[in-house]
Amino acid sequence: MLHVLMSKKTWALTALAATALAGVTSAAPSPKARPPFHSLRLDFSGDPEGFGGIGVVTSGRPASQVGMVYDLCNKESAGLRTDLLFCSGVIRFVRGSRGSIAFESAAPRPGLAAHYPIHFEGAVTGGTGRFKGLKGQLDFTQTGPNRYDVTYS
Repeated sequence: MLHVLMSKKTWALTALAATALAGVTSAAPSPKARPPFHSLRLDFSGDPEGFGGIGVVTSGRPASQVGMVYDLCNKESAGLRTDLLFCSGVIRFVRGSRGSIAFESAAPRPGLAAHYPIHFEGAVTGGTGRFKGLKGQLDFTQTGPNRYDVTYS
């Protein structure tokens, strides 16, 4: 009699596991997350530092302000023989999709003889609000001494 009860328990556990696995394998794939934005323009021209610091974030055509960007680069290494600066920043959205996106990048060192456009990438390190838990990459295109076009991938 004990043998029969164990078989029924084993059968029930097997059936339960099979049902759970069938649900996992037949579940529809989750839809791909939409990018938080199509493209942005970061403009640091109002900052006396020239790069890094505080800038305006615009989007759309005609461009309208959607937020602010706060960026800090290790300017101490600008005089060293290096072609990259470590930068970290936050894009804070104040209209529409509220929240912030934090990022880090190895940006090309600003120079007097820059040839634009200059391309580089940054890692999304997190977010708040609508962007909570965001991961991914920001693709930067520096179009002038203080202006950057940014896309999310």
